[in-house]
Amino acid sequence: MGGQTDLAFQKEDEVIPPALRLVRDFVNTIEYQLDDERLKEPSDLSNWLAVRGLLKSAVTATPEDLAFAKQLREGLRGVLELHAGHDADESSIRRLNEALEELPVRVSFGESESFGLVPASTEPVRGALAGMLDAVRQSTEDGTWARLKACARDSCRWAYYDHSRNRSSRWCTMAGCGNIVKMQKAYAARKGRPQATT
Repeated sequence: MGGQTDLAFQKEDEVIPPALRLVRDFVNTIEYQLDDERLKEPSDLSNWLAVRGLLKSAVTATPEDLAFAKQLREGLRGVLELHAGHDADESSIRRLNEALEELPVRVSFGESESFGLVPASTEPVRGALAGMLDAVRQSTEDGTWARLKACARDSCRWAYYDHSRNRSSRWCTMAGCGNIVKMQKAYAARKGRPQATT
C-alpha cells in the first residue's frame, strides 16, 4: 500500500469515486517499494478483471494481453505523476498513447441522456481494459480525474486519491512517504548534498 497506513487507505476508500477506485487499483497492481507485482501471469490479469466485473471468469488472458495491460498501467501512472506535479515521463505517455491506439472504444448512449465509452472490439480482455477509459471519462466529467495522483517519492509511485481541500497533496501519505522525503531533504541540506526524492 505504498507509504499509506491502513487507516489512511480506509479514509481514502470512503471518499474516492468508484471510477477512480478502479483506475487507482489497476495502477497499484504493482508496488514498487516491495517489488510486488500482482499481474505476474495472464491468469492474474483475468482474475483481476473478473473480480471487478469487467470480464467473464471463463475468459483467459494471453501473454500479449498481460504485456498490453502493463503498458496501459504504466502509461496511466505517468499521467498520475503529472497530476502530482512530477516532470512528464515522455516515454510512458508515448507508450500510453500507443496502447490506446490498440484499444478501440465507441460512445454508447443510455437512458436519461447518459453515455459511456464501450469497447469497439470483440476481444474480451481488451474490451475489459477499455473500462479504464470509461472510468477516466467519468472522472474527467465529474472533475475528479486530476485528484488521482502518483506519490512523489520515486521509490513509491503509489497511486492515491488526493482528498485534501486544496488538492495539493504530493505523497500517498504525509506520515509515510512525505516524512521520509522531508527528512532526506533536510539531511541533504545539512550535508550540502543534492536533495533526493527516493
